[in-house]
Amino acid sequence: MTHRRHALSFIAATSLLAMTPSWVNAQAKPLKILVGYPAGGAVDVVARQVAEEMRVLGYNAIVENKTGAAGQLATEAMLAAPADGSTVVLMPGGNATIFPHVYPNLRYSMADLKPLASVCSFTFALGVGPGTPAKTLKEFVDWAKANPGKASYGTPGAGTAMHFMGVMFGRLAGIDFQHVPYRGGAAAMTDILGGNIPALATTLPNLVTHHKSGKLRILAFSGDQPLPGLPGVSTFKQLGYPDLQISEVFGLFASSKTPAPIVAELEKAMLSAAKSPRLVAAIEKLEFDSSVLNSADLSRQLKADFERWGPVIKATGYTADK
Repeated sequence: MTHRRHALSFIAATSLLAMTPSWVNAQAKPLKILVGYPAGGAVDVVARQVAEEMRVLGYNAIVENKTGAAGQLATEAMLAAPADGSTVVLMPGGNATIFPHVYPNLRYSMADLKPLASVCSFTFALGVGPGTPAKTLKEFVDWAKANPGKASYGTPGAGTAMHFMGVMFGRLAGIDFQHVPYRGGAAAMTDILGGNIPALATTLPNLVTHHKSGKLRILAFSGDQPLPGLPGVSTFKQLGYPDLQISEVFGLFASSKTPAPIVAELEKAMLSAAKSPRLVAAIEKLEFDSSVLNSADLSRQLKADFERWGPVIKATGYTADK
């Protein structure tokens, strides 16, 4: 009788588990993809393309913009939701690898996040505007040394990879390179095109159109090899700055408490979505790299990036308040 009771209990528990679809099938509930940035921006556009492909795969996927605190509010909202795979966040990798080093009151850590897949990657570039005479990176370094206090660079925001790339470049080049943070890339672009700041560090895609039109000049970018579409533009590595080979991803994340079967299901679906021809075309239209990483490879890259940025940021003494 005891064995029979145990067997019946096991069957009942198994039946109850089978009746709990959120633990068995991530498609059983709507899939909410949170974005910490405004509608119409690059992260939002990518998220909506991902949602569309996930719907093709049978998911009831929706995008919700939860802006604020440099994207942190969306991550916090994802972690506050049930850890059943029904809520994920799409965000730049730096929100996981850089933010823990710069925000003393950050409410999450790398350990709280489960990387599912990356959707694309991108590099950064240093450009100069019409108010700067330098046409090459060497000429810019020479100009900065000959004009102390004049070399500064704008970025879309403090505490970003672009901010710290500029810090690293200034130190490696031996120049006084002052950071000028903006609230987003649009204002920074307006100022460099108007000659109000000499240089701008931002994502490479943000500079390509203006570089091709001659409104500004890309001096170098942080990729690992030259690009056919940008003849004459070298990588920092080619120009003697191998430490400035830097890239970042747009990644999809769930809570680290999400059950492994659901993580595996979401990873498989998201990799399929990220490799779809429609999504690849949308990514390339934004001039991002449509490379994709699975959960394990993305986790390894983020861990390496986290460890890489720690000493750099610590050396600057920079911290940000939320």
